[in-house]
Amino acid sequence: MEPHRIAELEGKSITGLGDSGENRSARRRLSDNWNNGKLHEGHVRAGRPLVLLKVLSCALNVVLLAGLLRPAQAQVVTATLQGRVYDASGAAISEATMTAVNPATGLTRSTTASVTGDYQFTLLPSGDYTITAEKSGFQKAAKKIHLDIGTAGNLDFTLPVGQVTEQVTVQDVGEVAEPMRTMVSSVIDEQKIQNLPVNGRQFIDFALLAPGVTIGDTTSGSTDVIIEPVTKLSFAGQNIHYNFVAIDGADNMSTASGIQKTTPSQEAVEEFRVINSSYSTEFGRAVGGIVNIITKSGTNELHGALYEYFRNDAMDATSPLAAKGFDKLRQNQFGTTLGGPIVRDRTFFFGNYEGQRHTESPFYNSTVLTNIDAINQVKANVFGLPTENLSVTRGIDYDNFLLKLNHSFNEKQSIFVRYFFNDQRSTNLSPLNDGFDLPSGFKNNSFRDQSLVGNLVSVFSSSLVNEARVQYAHRFFDFPTVSTQPHLEVSNVFTMGVNRGNPDFYGESRFELVDSVTKTLGKHTLSFGGDFNRVSTTESFPLFYPFEADFGNLSAFLGTDFVSQVLGRTAPHPFVIFFERFDAASGFNEPSFDTSVYQGTSISSAVRNQAKGTLDHTYEGLYLQDRWRATDRLTLNYGLRWEGETWPSAAINNPLKNFDPRLGFSYAPGGHGNFVVRGGAGLFHGQIPSPLLMCQIPSCGGLSKYPGRENIQDDLNAKTRLSAFGSDPFTMAGALSALLPSASTTAIYPSPALDAVIVRFVKNHKPPYGAQASLGIEMQPFKDATLDITGLHVRGIHLGSFYNVNQPDPNPVFFDAAHMVHDSKGDVGSKNYYCPFFPGSDCLPGTGFGVIPGIRTPPFGVDFEADSKWDSQWDGLLITFNKRMSHHVGWGFSYTWSKGIDNGPNPSFVLIPQDSCCFNRERALSADHAAQRFVGNATLEGPTHLNAILNGWKLATIVSLESPHYFTKFAGFDANGDIFGNNDRVGIESRNTFKGDSYQSVDMRVSRTFHFTEKINLEALAEAFNMFNTLNIRFFNTAYGAADFCNLASDPAAQGCGPGSFREGSPNPSYGTPRAIFNPRQIQLALRLTW
Repeated sequence: MEPHRIAELEGKSITGLGDSGENRSARRRLSDNWNNGKLHEGHVRAGRPLVLLKVLSCALNVVLLAGLLRPAQAQVVTATLQGRVYDASGAAISEATMTAVNPATGLTRSTTASVTGDYQFTLLPSGDYTITAEKSGFQKAAKKIHLDIGTAGNLDFTLPVGQVTEQVTVQDVGEVAEPMRTMVSSVIDEQKIQNLPVNGRQFIDFALLAPGVTIGDTTSGSTDVIIEPVTKLSFAGQNIHYNFVAIDGADNMSTASGIQKTTPSQEAVEEFRVINSSYSTEFGRAVGGIVNIITKSGTNELHGALYEYFRNDAMDATSPLAAKGFDKLRQNQFGTTLGGPIVRDRTFFFGNYEGQRHTESPFYNSTVLTNIDAINQVKANVFGLPTENLSVTRGIDYDNFLLKLNHSFNEKQSIFVRYFFNDQRSTNLSPLNDGFDLPSGFKNNSFRDQSLVGNLVSVFSSSLVNEARVQYAHRFFDFPTVSTQPHLEVSNVFTMGVNRGNPDFYGESRFELVDSVTKTLGKHTLSFGGDFNRVSTTESFPLFYPFEADFGNLSAFLGTDFVSQVLGRTAPHPFVIFFERFDAASGFNEPSFDTSVYQGTSISSAVRNQAKGTLDHTYEGLYLQDRWRATDRLTLNYGLRWEGETWPSAAINNPLKNFDPRLGFSYAPGGHGNFVVRGGAGLFHGQIPSPLLMCQIPSCGGLSKYPGRENIQDDLNAKTRLSAFGSDPFTMAGALSALLPSASTTAIYPSPALDAVIVRFVKNHKPPYGAQASLGIEMQPFKDATLDITGLHVRGIHLGSFYNVNQPDPNPVFFDAAHMVHDSKGDVGSKNYYCPFFPGSDCLPGTGFGVIPGIRTPPFGVDFEADSKWDSQWDGLLITFNKRMSHHVGWGFSYTWSKGIDNGPNPSFVLIPQDSCCFNRERALSADHAAQRFVGNATLEGPTHLNAILNGWKLATIVSLESPHYFTKFAGFDANGDIFGNNDRVGIESRNTFKGDSYQSVDMRVSRTFHFTEKINLEALAEAFNMFNTLNIRFFNTAYGAADFCNLASDPAAQGCGPGSFREGSPNPSYGTPRAIFNPRQIQLALRLTW
């Protein structure tokens, strides 16, 4: 029987089928006839539910009953379908019987249209459905449709006058129009996931097909977020910490890093929706974007796959940032999937296993590759440390599996249970992930993710539906060092030794409850509910162990700058040194700087345990939502959401007034879905990025646990442990003397008055939120195609970062010619330089101007304050075209034209404002700004029945084009004398004035499928990533090496650009060279056996 026909149902309408054995059989015959025209042999009658599913159902029913007593959140992973039933004259038919049947699983939902002819189905799993409408005195009608995740579809029926027949022609509608949808979003369906080439096979990368989405900026000087083996995305120009990713509706974020955790294999994902802006209050905890993912489920047919993906550097282009003669890549990704029925039409299973064995050579900053011999000479001859071996290999292996069970108890209740396990082992991993560190700073990484999710949908009546969800997830993330060498850093260029930007390990446990209720009242669809999460994080963060020395530029590290010329010998000299104090039990405290400490391979357990702390916190959400179909053409979506976070009171005064009103609308001028105008506005609270709480609770470092600060005038008593991060030269001189040979010495130490670095969190920290507004149109130019044009505005408010509250006062005296500086165009301007704090010295070296007494009280060096003073603004035009696969062709594109501006909301205490008194001077193009971005994709299928040579071929491609990103030009040392040199800029330049290169890449896949039987197929494929081997530079060396653009001055000496003056130094020869690049051309081969 052809699939567009529904077989005889023994004279019964689908709606009239109850739950008797006879009627269950009728429903099964419907499903069987859809698939193959006959009943399967060995068919098992629906029987007693599995014990596990029964127990979970009871537990979820308890959650359902408690849902309104505990805050919860519903992340939409299902679809909604509504419409109206008309007669031939256009008049509404009241109380028609409507039925939705998923032929793959036998899922059946029934409802009765209202007196005005309106009907609605809610909480339908995504998939293919046959929707049937019937009414006595009219002919029955049926339409076959596809519902994506999050679809708010409309499907109208016109019933001719006549008798209900037992055989009905099914109209294949395909994609339904969405005149009710108000959110700005894109669906990445299974066709794209299965057919398009994606480097690394991380399906989350498909989110880059959507407009307004870019790869996020992760640069934070020598700190970074806790490394996660996932693509870090920026939505609408917002920082990577302000997104939300859910799998099957369950939270998949790491609280410790603020980034999404690992996700299931690409083979286990059915589809997902990328949401740029949603005006439904069901969505929360995201200032930026939301990604909703659903995993595959079993069906009535047994399906499976066996696959192997293979890579070898012999097929690839050479990376220009690989060590000389050492560019290696070996990768095998392999796995299997299997899904099918346990009890037909009732119980299904789906499983997936995937493993990877991967070895590669790291890449390095071009400055390191050019100067590695000189760097090693200083390490060995001056510091007595082991040299750097650039020919180490990196391993990234993992094994993961997913198991999912679905069960329908009856038409009223269905449940799924999903378990995901991932175990990953990596060696010689770069903790900064951007070519910033050398092998002595690498780390080994082993982590394990586990999550168990249960979801129960209960249909109490045709107008009342409830969904309850529970999750328990656990992560263990071990990140030990490969050496205990001190952290030696050339600011904004490279680091060596123990990196202070990442914890040594963390463990995280999450318990999540979710409940949502949907009630239909005429033209209104009411939703209410929310979620409750309890998260416990244990973390060890030794930070400045064993100590850190920061050098202003490469010459300062090599000892080849003007200081060495003056001294007449090689004299490496850091501009600041930090070390950390632990108690005697750790074996590492102030008096005992033993050189054997630097010879180890990992930090001792005693030190790790002393730097360990635990943070327990909760976050909650409640919402109330109404979708009102005001007229046939106008739908309004409005509601209110409340977000809450509960942190320990010692860390933060928990705010409770986080209310988010939202309003969205969609208007179909013609009364149909072929042309829709949609828009809306609302507030969207996010979570406080956890990296801001580092050194707070849990603490980083040794003896210190700083309490939250009510205001800057808080007393700094003994409990604050001012000496936790000591930097005084007396102690450090001894430490360096133990490290340096007797014939060498360092030329400069920090002042004795520099007692400590303090990192604290403002207790009155405001939670971040976004204000969003959009207006757009969507049209269907032809069948299976949509064109969407939307303008989107996103304003980020109360975003978090650090600044120095103990910054020296600016010096207002020097505005003469000798102290004028230049921007990159040579224009002369003025710039505030700060007076060093130590007594008896010149405010500016060589100027003879003394320091104002009492400028710094109390006399510690840098006091980093985590606050919520930052903001951002992004405005963009989003254009999306998609044509579903039909007639052997599917294609689409997304285009974004935008501008993003902010004042530096990066949760790092490295890239702090240059002038903490004047945040407005930080306002510039965002690090995530890309003026234009275009991504096109296409899939072309060859014939299937032409001849043996041409049958089964398929070609797929992704073309990505992006405007340049912008970067900050750094002086490379403490140019303004505020004790902190990582953030000092050149001349009077603002942030992000260095224009990078554009991005261009073409990925291609060619495959052919060989059919052994009707169901057994073998697909052979070859993929090329960056097929034309375009050099795409991700990060640049932007450390200039001088405080002013000396080469622009007509008389450099008169402008103070000579050796020994305040602006000592000279332009860095590596300025503007690549620090990190995207992949060169890489080839992948694969075989996939499916059945």
